[in-house]
Amino acid sequence: MTNLKNLRLPKRFENLQQAAEDFQADLTQIVRKVPDATARVEQLIRQVSGSEMGRFEMVLGPSGSGKTTFLSTLQRFYSGAHVTPLPDSLALDEIVPEIQRLVSTPIDGQIFVLLDRDNPELDPDSVRRFFEALRRLFRTRQGRILILWPITDENSANALASSAWNVGSDSIVDASLRGVFHFRGIPKEQYFDVADITARSLNSGQGLEAFGLGKAVIAPDLQESNTLSQFFGRLEARSQELNNQFGDTLKERKVPSIWILVGGDDTRELSLTTATLTQGTEKRVDIDRMIDVLDSGDSTTGYLGDWRARRDQIAFLLRHLDVRIFELTPNVAVSAIRAYGDPAIQTALKKKTDSATNAIRAMGSARFFQYLSNESGSNAATIRAASPDTADEYRRIQKLAAKDDKLLNKALAACLSQALDDAGISASVIPERRSLDAKSSLKPDLLVEMTDGRVVCLEPTWRTTGCGIEGEIPAQQSTMSVGHIQQYLLAKVLEYVKDMGL
Repeated sequence: MTNLKNLRLPKRFENLQQAAEDFQADLTQIVRKVPDATARVEQLIRQVSGSEMGRFEMVLGPSGSGKTTFLSTLQRFYSGAHVTPLPDSLALDEIVPEIQRLVSTPIDGQIFVLLDRDNPELDPDSVRRFFEALRRLFRTRQGRILILWPITDENSANALASSAWNVGSDSIVDASLRGVFHFRGIPKEQYFDVADITARSLNSGQGLEAFGLGKAVIAPDLQESNTLSQFFGRLEARSQELNNQFGDTLKERKVPSIWILVGGDDTRELSLTTATLTQGTEKRVDIDRMIDVLDSGDSTTGYLGDWRARRDQIAFLLRHLDVRIFELTPNVAVSAIRAYGDPAIQTALKKKTDSATNAIRAMGSARFFQYLSNESGSNAATIRAASPDTADEYRRIQKLAAKDDKLLNKALAACLSQALDDAGISASVIPERRSLDAKSSLKPDLLVEMTDGRVVCLEPTWRTTGCGIEGEIPAQQSTMSVGHIQQYLLAKVLEYVKDMGL
């Protein structure tokens, strides 16, 4: 049983910022603009500029509503803002001297944010001294700034606002709100989209659906969440719950990775087809595309009906079964069969044999081999185009596959096994002879069992663009199109899903 990765949705801005750096994610794609709060800041900055006096205001909102995230990313959405955080290690009496130290000549849109003071312990005398210092600062050229204090405790906010008004009234705070802006964060109808883009940014493009958290599933969690942070927390808990259910269902079963190997005679067409059906550099199946196929409703094919009954599970299953699509190029396929194939299939080739060294070298350049051996990188970045002769040789092989591909898969398995061994990787590669486990009735085309515990089921499908060979093989319909491979993938994965009782 493999370990299932739980959904990670950072609930604090500091954690989100660190995660974005770790995964090289763009925060502007994750964080949403809060229009009313942004408009309020813009209004206060205009007041500072127009009156040539500073302004102080508290941003009051519940914990987890996004106050810190809003203020920390404000300048990403409002080019006129220049935000400087002031840590809570500064006592109230030290804030004005620190600002005076940092500011010689203030720039337009200068904002100071008092961080990590959501629930302050207030000493009335210190508070009064703080606002008295602010009153004097705001009347100087150096004090033409905006100070914002994100705060959660409403009683503290009201006490601070009252003190500010008593000390300096509209010399310190805007008379319309008297120092307290009520922050509500983004509207609830945006929660799902924000959670989804956050998940995609931090999980190799995999959104909430991939964790089994479609809109229908999480509707109760959305309804009961009052803040985005609460919603994130509920989604993380729901993800853990679904993983536990998945693990309990497959207790003591081998949970494989299912990798589809698409053979083809035209390297360019092969690359285009697999690229259309995958996302990212790891060749994982494009889950969103598969969901769109189910949701299109324009097919009554039987396997699609079975999948539609699992509509809320498909992304979760495709992700946990690590479904990927790789190219099986003509170079790799032909060299493997020349070196390791049965004479019964070699007779179809013009050049019937090749050295094991050449076949293993070709196998070593294949993308699926790179990922099997955990050495994916630049060696797999570019697929070498096949020569016309090699493409024709593949077509001769593919013609045999239309009748029976067992001997082809056997040759591929033998070549792969030797290539792994030469790379110092201990693994068994078993072609079409053994079930996945004692409870399974499936016999994968190539069952790869790694000593590190990974189990990978390779499912080659021998396809063609339909190009013939003059006087030998007539032209035919292409079987390498996106639609053909998509159908094969969904039907094949469904066999595994049913076999495992999912």
